[in-house]
Amino acid sequence: TQTHMSWTAHKREWIILSLLAVSVLVFATVLITSRQRALDPGAQQGIALDPSPTNTPEKTEFGSVVAPDFPTDIPLEAGAQISQSYSVNYAEQKQLTLVFLSTKTIQENYTLYAEFLKQQNWNVSNQYESETLSSLYGTKDQYSINITMSADTSASSTQSQVSISVLKK
Repeated sequence: TQTHMSWTAHKREWIILSLLAVSVLVFATVLITSRQRALDPGAQQGIALDPSPTNTPEKTEFGSVVAPDFPTDIPLEAGAQISQSYSVNYAEQKQLTLVFLSTKTIQENYTLYAEFLKQQNWNVSNQYESETLSSLYGTKDQYSINITMSADTSASSTQSQVSISVLKK
């Protein structure tokens, strides 16, 4: 029975992770499609989008350093090891993403960022919480934010990985 319950919990976790991945892909597809239509009204009549370089997003890598224009009011763990830092410039939007390893648990980070979003008056429209994966999505003014906390699978002293993406429209 315990094996069956463990298998059921594991299966449920994979289903949730799969649904989360699919929802991210759908969100990205809708975002890209709406951006293409906004850039080329002719695309709505089935006319091919101009493949000029001006429509291509521009990605800038910052390595293990926080991007210079990453919002300074978002709390970051002191001394955290940054594994990814980059910005992507779209025609009329900019995405800033930061991924770091945390010594805090997923639950501790979820509580920290949920409280931050609430105190800063973000409109949290989607939230998910589990032992191995938690996320928050919110909007405020011309910004949207997606914060995902996941289990760290490395053998280091970190307990979780935190990914923060901010989109400025």
